[in-house]
Amino acid sequence: MKRTIATAVLLALFVACCCFSHSCANTTTPPSGGPKDTIPPVLLKATPPSGETGFPLTDGRITLLYNEYTVVKTAGDILLSPPTRRRPTAKVKGKNIVVTFQDTLRENQTYTLDFGQALADNNEGNLAPRLVYSFSTGDTIDSLYFTGTVYDSRTLVPSKGILVAAYTDQADSACFNTLPDAVVRTDDWGYFVLRNLRDTTYRIYAYSNKIGDYKYNPDEDEVAFLDTLFRPTAAANDSIYELQSFDMKDTLKCQERESMISLLLFKELQSVQYLQNSGRSSEKQGFLKFSAADVQINSMEFVGIDDDAVIVQYNRTRDSLDFWINVDYRLDDSLLIRLNYMKTDSTGVLSPADENLSLAVKREEGVSSQKGKQERDTTFQLTVEAKDETVEQLGVRIESGLPLIAVVRDSIHLKETNPKGQVSEKAFRFEQDTLDIRRYIITPDTKLIKGYDYELTIPQGTFTNLDKLPNALATAKFKVPQAEDLSLLQLVLSDVDGNYIVELTDEKGSTALRTYIVNSDRTLDFPYLKAGKYMIRISSDQNNNGLSDTGNLLAHRQPEPVRFYEAAPGNKVLDIPESSEIEQHINIKEMFR
Repeated sequence: MKRTIATAVLLALFVACCCFSHSCANTTTPPSGGPKDTIPPVLLKATPPSGETGFPLTDGRITLLYNEYTVVKTAGDILLSPPTRRRPTAKVKGKNIVVTFQDTLRENQTYTLDFGQALADNNEGNLAPRLVYSFSTGDTIDSLYFTGTVYDSRTLVPSKGILVAAYTDQADSACFNTLPDAVVRTDDWGYFVLRNLRDTTYRIYAYSNKIGDYKYNPDEDEVAFLDTLFRPTAAANDSIYELQSFDMKDTLKCQERESMISLLLFKELQSVQYLQNSGRSSEKQGFLKFSAADVQINSMEFVGIDDDAVIVQYNRTRDSLDFWINVDYRLDDSLLIRLNYMKTDSTGVLSPADENLSLAVKREEGVSSQKGKQERDTTFQLTVEAKDETVEQLGVRIESGLPLIAVVRDSIHLKETNPKGQVSEKAFRFEQDTLDIRRYIITPDTKLIKGYDYELTIPQGTFTNLDKLPNALATAKFKVPQAEDLSLLQLVLSDVDGNYIVELTDEKGSTALRTYIVNSDRTLDFPYLKAGKYMIRISSDQNNNGLSDTGNLLAHRQPEPVRFYEAAPGNKVLDIPESSEIEQHINIKEMFR
């Protein structure tokens, strides 16, 4: 009996030991529960301390000790100002971040090392507070600063991540060829503080720096510049609000920061002018494409062809042209053109240049059947577009692939049908588009009537194209939108003292929905709008070309001014409800003051 009891006790002890052993050995399973770590790393010590002078020109290093293991999350966020050709390196050593410099530093130069959002704790990825560390290779720390905001010139939205650069070299070519004397990147609000500057005069640029070499590349980058030289006068100290670190999600605090300057970011048009491409798409049609806008052609001779037989049309920005040859005979497979135009030479100056072009016909592959060829050659098709919402403003658009060389205007009919089925003729205006000789516009003389139907009829033979073919029958039907929930926006413009482009856009200002060009006081109607959020963008068309032109850096020309109408201060968005009529008064001179 005693033996049986002893055996049972030993067995119980063995089982308990096995269970305890299993529990202790399972060290790979993390404990469950507990709050998530949301506390960012804390900087305990910087060696040498920020503000150090006499920093070595070579082999210098900076050690940052944090209270927990910290990693370099995004090395590209670490920005040295002024920059060196090779970026500094930041490596993790225990709880330290060690920064070393690969290039020799400048003598008697104050530097800032902005860590942005580059550092985070190793476990949860909590970002370390932004650290801006300063040091000098001389005996003093330069302490002047200035602030500003970079905006997109078309949308006026703040531009994030743009490099703002200050140069003591005041040559126009400095931002193309040399490294800046100070740099900083804009934050989520397009805002920047350029600090640790010396008391001198700077030229200020901002550019997207997509290549990352701290130089402006016009082929890749957008750019902004300050019209005048700038000399900072404000001295930094710990109490200045703008020099603090800000949570980008704290809208109120971020918007309270003062901007000393504003910069408008734009994409330059190519300024180096040369013949980029040329071709001949059919026997009587071809094109010339230039690298830059506003090409100046001194002479263009089509060898063996009368000048009167050549039809030329430039595009809106005059960086390309289409040509057609109006002759009855068959042209040679190779068309010879003698061209003289203003081309950018090796010194960057526009000079007359000759080009002798031989353009061959582009032949289609395969041979069509005789029946298909006969059908294709009998008539040509017009494209007719009439949108119910905009036909009163834009009219009916009639387009052809080739120039139209003859028209029988009286053949065109616009009929109006009332709800009783009674049909009558409606008067209209008939005009050739000033931008495209292949397009005509038909606009009703009077307002369209709700509940009435309208039909435009263009009989066969109304138009004759360059190939001496008549158009096929074309029709378009339209009417006034009758949905009860549509709205009308009216803009009453006053003090219009020049040429302006007025656009109704989406709520982001990125897409123009309706456009007017005005040069005098008037009321603009935007009817048949669906309920939603819109913006009114007004551009000063200073050269009267119907475009909102971009800027040019070397010509010191800013983009043409753009404003967004604000129904209330700070509110650019118009929230248009259903079934409403809204009238807004805009003083143009005051808006652009």
